[in-house]
Amino acid sequence: MIYVVYKPLQLATAVILIILLGLTGCRTSPRAPAEIPGQDISAEQAFARRDFALAARTWQQQALETTPEKAASYRVRAADAWLLADQPVPATDLLKWISLDELNAADRSRLELVLADLALRQERPREARIHLDQAQAQLPNSSRSRYDSLASRIEAMLEQPAMQDISRAAMLSDSMSAYNPLTALDLLESLENVPSSELAVRADNPRADQQLTAWLDLALVIRQNLVHPEGVEESISSWKARNPHLPVTEAEGLDLWLRYRQQFRPPGKVAVLLPASGRVSAAAAAIRDGLMSAFLENSGGSEIMFFATGDQPESAISAYFSALDSGAKWIIGPLQKESIEAILALAGLSTPVLALNDLPIGFMAPPGLEGQIFGISLSQEKEAASIARHALERGYQRAVVLTPESDWGDRMASAFQADFLQENQQIIAAARFQEGENNYSPVIERILKIDESKARKAQLENTLQMPLEYEAVRRNDIDVIFLAATSDQARLIRPQLRFHDAGDIPVYSSGRVYSGQPDPAYNQDLNGIRFAITPWQLEHTRAEDMPELESIRGGNFASLFAVGHDAWNILPWLELMKKDPDFRFTGYSGSYETRHAANLSREPDWAVFRRGRPAPLTLDFIEEDSDETEP
Repeated sequence: MIYVVYKPLQLATAVILIILLGLTGCRTSPRAPAEIPGQDISAEQAFARRDFALAARTWQQQALETTPEKAASYRVRAADAWLLADQPVPATDLLKWISLDELNAADRSRLELVLADLALRQERPREARIHLDQAQAQLPNSSRSRYDSLASRIEAMLEQPAMQDISRAAMLSDSMSAYNPLTALDLLESLENVPSSELAVRADNPRADQQLTAWLDLALVIRQNLVHPEGVEESISSWKARNPHLPVTEAEGLDLWLRYRQQFRPPGKVAVLLPASGRVSAAAAAIRDGLMSAFLENSGGSEIMFFATGDQPESAISAYFSALDSGAKWIIGPLQKESIEAILALAGLSTPVLALNDLPIGFMAPPGLEGQIFGISLSQEKEAASIARHALERGYQRAVVLTPESDWGDRMASAFQADFLQENQQIIAAARFQEGENNYSPVIERILKIDESKARKAQLENTLQMPLEYEAVRRNDIDVIFLAATSDQARLIRPQLRFHDAGDIPVYSSGRVYSGQPDPAYNQDLNGIRFAITPWQLEHTRAEDMPELESIRGGNFASLFAVGHDAWNILPWLELMKKDPDFRFTGYSGSYETRHAANLSREPDWAVFRRGRPAPLTLDFIEEDSDETEP
């Protein structure tokens, strides 16, 4: 914060006091360097050729050798030059020795430019604008370009979406000489529209006001520990070590975290629309049990109601109006896409919705419900896109795509390809296999070019008219294989890849490759396959770990149980996720974020079959280790 103190009536002792938190000046008159390179040119000449540091040192030296009246003018010019040289510390130090009564009108205007620049560096554009307005009246022509440059920077900063919120936080920070829980809570709320990534950058700005950056840092730490509180004490302790100067103790920081977190509660009355009969009723039962499990763990004082739907969209509409009649403030469901489309098309839609599937492509919320309708799902196509991004992060550049000959296989191949084809990445081969086949060797030989190797052998034998000892060789330019397959299909394909000498090529698949049932003996042939998985499944890899719930079907519907659990627990955070696209909710089924989309984006966990069980996929995973059998 910059304070400029003027004594009334232009008294001879009028002084500007500049206090910048975190910047402490010396207590004696500033000294210029004993030797100034380029002393043979004037400060004005150095300034004109943009050698601002030399100009500043020269003016600073002249201030020590002249009368007090002229010294003040030289110091203002030197401070301005230091700022243009991107050195605010010596500029701030000089300002402590300037008396207003010793400045003429032009120098006072230049001083206001300096103060505006310093305020901008502390991310206080409104304060900078006040100084700039005060500079305008007596501004000399030589400072006009400096004025215009600062004015442009101020307007650009004020136009930043988060700047008004940062400015309000700065005012609240300035008002607290000690921890005030209500003011601190107001400060956190004022920053909710500032993305976490921007908070991190601003909190790490060494030029900004240190009290404000400490609060921004605390706001970020609190936000990062809202969903899962296990590490909050350690995080607050680390924050305090980074910001010892802020008059807020660790205990007060924890108190603020708790006060803020208590504001995020589920809606008061929630209606769940799920099919009680029909083709997806078994899946709905697993989702229902996941919802109830989460509700019983953390009801938040809310009420939950269930309304049955059927296979026809009309039943979902009827259930929706029954929920409204019962006073529902939020809707979870429906599950089937046709039912979701029917409800979202209602002219009288008036309740926020968390659909249990993807929303229609191009869906636009009706007036009054913008940002209050979301979709949550375990979309296989989105998993394929996640696999492509994961493969890119691992540095793979040349991929082979192997999918079944079906609509689902086509969608999976398209989704993977759309995200994988970046810059130099290539799909060097793609093939389809028949879903009912048991022998996939012809398809595998084709994508590995083993058939071409065999053809060359036959051609050579025909030319030489003699049999040859010749082993067909696979191509060696494959970095990764994307396999879209069921668990049963993959159990046949994986061994055949090994047989054709492709066992060392990383194979990635979607979560469908795992049935969900912990059966290490049955899953031995899947060893080495890397796949998307829900965190809940990764934590329940043994039969004895599975809850005794009929709806889970021994693990077959475990991923749906996880989605139901998350559908309840994510409700309190949807508003903050909408405001901050960097804010993530990490739950049983994956890590969710909005990224300005109504369909919540999910990132799964990553696993590899090892000894017939899913195991976390680590960066140091070695393919050969996965082939070990269960002892």
